[in-house]
Amino acid sequence: MVLVFIEAMRDSSTFDKVAARNMLGMVKRNCDFWLVDVPKITSCIHKALGCINTAPARRSVMSLIVWMADKCPGQVVSTLLTIAPPGDSTALALWEVMFSVPHTLQNVLKELLIQLQDRHYRVLYTHWVDTAILRLAILASSDLQDEEFAPMYLVMRFLRQRRPAVLSLLLRAMMTLSQRGEMAKKMKVMLPDLMWVLQYGNKAIKIKALVVFRNVMAQLEREKASPIAVQLAEFLLPFFDD
Repeated sequence: MVLVFIEAMRDSSTFDKVAARNMLGMVKRNCDFWLVDVPKITSCIHKALGCINTAPARRSVMSLIVWMADKCPGQVVSTLLTIAPPGDSTALALWEVMFSVPHTLQNVLKELLIQLQDRHYRVLYTHWVDTAILRLAILASSDLQDEEFAPMYLVMRFLRQRRPAVLSLLLRAMMTLSQRGEMAKKMKVMLPDLMWVLQYGNKAIKIKALVVFRNVMAQLEREKASPIAVQLAEFLLPFFDD
């Protein structure tokens, strides 16, 4: 049933927002009948997404992948790691939407940390998975205190790399993570590398970096934020003008 629902998304002439909402609601209410097919459904979404052009249909499919990642994160993660070819834009879009939801992001990062350390998946590092993503998963999934977080990041420095697709995905995850005040405070160690990103990234990447900047600065104590704000104001102003 779910596979038929996804295939129907391809036909923009017969699909509208109301139908998407109703069908998705029906699918979720009857999840006991199809959760065993999560790998097949994930593969079907990956295959069909490029042919789904209407906004309501894409939102419905994206919400379904997020919902499955909450229910069965291990199956969704392992399926995408297995089927996605190097540089696959569809897989990146699916990772990005999962990285956009706080609870889903935590589930997915934990699964990535488990599965990417498994010898079976190490050959997939040359696909969409960069060591930077694994480092982010280690940092975000560890219950580190402030004094431990900073030195660990300074060893990893995963923002200091020039692959736009991976950098964009990292920043999407950081945008979500930095919504939590405790995590945003820890991320102050990343401010110099975020400045580096603002100098060399493309426009979309710069916008994401600025959001992380805003979240981090908003959580710093006033006495800490003021000196940093004074130092960065002149540097950041041209980016806000853009």
